[in-house]
Amino acid sequence: MASSSSVLSRTLQSITVTKIQELEKQRQSYENHKEEALKRAEERSSVRGRVVSLHYRVKKLDIWSKDELDNMRRWTDQAEYDPCVSDATLSKFEALLRSKLDIESRKFSLADLYSRLLTEWIDYPNNGDSETASLENTTLDEPFEVVETRQKARLQELRDKFESVVLEPLQTDEVEIDNYLSSLFVGDNGERALKKLRDGVSRQGKFMLEDRLDQKTLVWCIKALLKNELLNDEKKASLRDFLRDDAVLKEIRDVLNMRYKNIQNWSWGPETEAKGMPVLPRQSLNGKYRVMMDDDVLEALFTHWIGTSWAVSLKQTLQDVTRYTGIWKHAAKMAHEEKQKRTYFYIPHNEANSVDRLRQTTYREHFFMAPLPSKLFEEAGGYDDDDTGPETDPDRLSPKEIKQLLLRTLATEVVMRRSLDSEVAVVQSDFQWFATGLAHSTIFAVLRFMGFQEDWIAFFKKTLEPPLDMLNGKPVRTRKRGLPMAHVFEKLLGELVLFFMDLAVNQEANMLLYRFHDDLWLAGKPQDCVKAWQTMEKFATLMGLEFNKHKTGSVYLVEGEGRTRDESIVSALPKGPVVMNFLVLDPESGKWVINKEHVQQHVEQLQKQLTASKSVLEWVKTWNSCIGRFFSYTFGDPANCFGRPHLNSILATHKEMQNFLFSGNEENKDATVAGHLKNLISRNFNFTDVPDAFLWIPESLGGLNVQNPFVPLFLVREALVKNPDDEMKKFLTEERREYSEYKKDFDSYAKNWLRDRYDKHFPKKNNSWGNEEPSEPSLLWADAQTYPSFEEYTAWREGSSALLHDTYTNLMAQPYKRDIIFTPEVLREIDRLALLPDMGADMELDGMSSEAKWTIQYHADELFEKFGSLSLVDKSLLPLGVLQAMRSRKVTWQMVL
Repeated sequence: MASSSSVLSRTLQSITVTKIQELEKQRQSYENHKEEALKRAEERSSVRGRVVSLHYRVKKLDIWSKDELDNMRRWTDQAEYDPCVSDATLSKFEALLRSKLDIESRKFSLADLYSRLLTEWIDYPNNGDSETASLENTTLDEPFEVVETRQKARLQELRDKFESVVLEPLQTDEVEIDNYLSSLFVGDNGERALKKLRDGVSRQGKFMLEDRLDQKTLVWCIKALLKNELLNDEKKASLRDFLRDDAVLKEIRDVLNMRYKNIQNWSWGPETEAKGMPVLPRQSLNGKYRVMMDDDVLEALFTHWIGTSWAVSLKQTLQDVTRYTGIWKHAAKMAHEEKQKRTYFYIPHNEANSVDRLRQTTYREHFFMAPLPSKLFEEAGGYDDDDTGPETDPDRLSPKEIKQLLLRTLATEVVMRRSLDSEVAVVQSDFQWFATGLAHSTIFAVLRFMGFQEDWIAFFKKTLEPPLDMLNGKPVRTRKRGLPMAHVFEKLLGELVLFFMDLAVNQEANMLLYRFHDDLWLAGKPQDCVKAWQTMEKFATLMGLEFNKHKTGSVYLVEGEGRTRDESIVSALPKGPVVMNFLVLDPESGKWVINKEHVQQHVEQLQKQLTASKSVLEWVKTWNSCIGRFFSYTFGDPANCFGRPHLNSILATHKEMQNFLFSGNEENKDATVAGHLKNLISRNFNFTDVPDAFLWIPESLGGLNVQNPFVPLFLVREALVKNPDDEMKKFLTEERREYSEYKKDFDSYAKNWLRDRYDKHFPKKNNSWGNEEPSEPSLLWADAQTYPSFEEYTAWREGSSALLHDTYTNLMAQPYKRDIIFTPEVLREIDRLALLPDMGADMELDGMSSEAKWTIQYHADELFEKFGSLSLVDKSLLPLGVLQAMRSRKVTWQMVL
């Protein structure tokens, strides 16, 4: 057996082999007893005699309910004397007993197949994850040597580019940066905000110089580093060893505290200074290669603790600065005088339930400095789809969820603004080599402006300028530019720089810059988007940043007959398409459409990875990971802002994908996933009678749990709105009706009653000089007698309309999953299985996924017919420990999304 110690311990492998051998013994023993039972039955000439013989041996094998067997025995005894118990009834008993014997054979047979599938997987643990399969333009029949040569060339290009960027400093003007940042904090609000910011930084800096690392925090740091991509597998193995030994943890804690106590004199150490820190490309789960520094384990723990402590404090400080000092603008902030007028006219204004308040709350909770943790024992946000595990905080969205929320926000803004304003713009961009190429002079200028003590700036300078060994035979050189990839300082310092771009856009354009790391998005009125983009360009130039032209673009939509795009706006917005994952914002229809060409490229890559699988279970794992992790969310999660036509487009795309993957295989006559897997199993194991249910039902019931991408979509399809534009039409109709009712009521009031109301809302006031001459009211009595026009009534929709808030919320909403309805027979069987000690938790209806319910009910008839139960095999017969360990390995996607 091939070694797979990186996944399974040898002890677990040994236990697995023993369990498989014991299963084979049980299977052989059962088949021998079954053969004997059938042989003895055939020796009986009467149907009753065969029933008695089969009954005796089925009872002895203990494969059927004792109560049902006892009932059958008593009826069979009755048949000896009572002619009313016919031979036809006894024949049914005989067929039932034979079926019970066959069902048990099928269960043993499938358990044996499962074990052989698992053995095959252990023998070939590594499949098409290999780096040589990762080239985007290779063909399936290219020789290994060609693929490997091309891969090496591309990786060398990446190394060369990295070296050319990070070893030469980029000098920006720190005085200009300081002046620019100061311009963002003008007036009383600005001075108050800047003081609050600098006080927070100073307080945290002093506190941290006196802080010490305790063992609980050390354990958390270790677990955090195990989840990200900073350290290689060998060093992660060392971290796992640390967690098993409290004495080692104590020693590490003491050493790190000694270093921390003398932080002013901290350095990378003599060995690193002499040999340099190795630098090499490393592939992440989403297929991207990033050039990483190979950190020392203790230094990684040391800097992770410091960086995270700073990140938590600064995120809270900046949230308080933007929320409580008045420096952060709201798009629909209504003046007191305007509120006074609207109250007088009975115009509803509900700021708490307004679109603007909802935008601000969502932005603050999910987008504002999202990569940074909000508390010490919370993980920092990953990048793209690199979810490394479940979030510890249920209120914190994963990177995938943040991207889906962003997509829904953009789509909803487009639907709403096209309806209300007849025009909308969306802008997309990111920075070229942001983390790798960020100028250190920019970072230090920002830190000094924020009020960081020079001792801390000196420490950050040392961490950002390690000696590097590029592994190319050249001398060790000091890094002079950029941030360490996958490091907490990458997120911390990058976010501090980009926060001021968020603030500048908010102040200059009075809108929100949706940002996740350096992915940048704007959606709103076209003229506001122009102001925001110009602000971003100015910021980038000043900070030494460059936009990535390949990921920069805009869409400017105009609605209405005879309306045309403003050419000044067209010329000011960046050129290029607006793209997110597999979706493109259509510049004419304003709909998010699936980029079929892009999808086809990735399906071809999926075909390569599936073909490279050396075992059936590895094929299933690759399929589940790619279909479940990449193709499940890259089309956009179903939501009302997309409507049902978009979901239908996703369904059609999945159908086309599977036609491409399986229709060219002559062995697979029905061109399906199931047909392909059955052919693989038949070819590899000479096993031809594979039930469909075996492929699809959950592992807890003995199935392979192959993911069906259609099921999650059909669970929500009927709950989706048919057309999101219709929701806005409903809003406009209801808004017009509401206006007419308020106007009608107001017009019916008597003039003297209105005058009394007017005097209460606009009492005469002395002016500031203290004489008796009243000041001018915000609403004159002459104007107060006429109800405002519809345009005036709707002028503050986004800041006051609860009706618009509800419509916006509905457009943002994701449809609920409508569970399949279990039949009484399936419910009874689930209740029975739930009582079994090894099945209880898996059979609890509240914890069972909607997808599992759909699949179980769909295959229930086949399961009952062939296995007499929803469970295919006895779980105790399966080596589930090794299966779980093998499942824990992650599949690396070999094409960059």
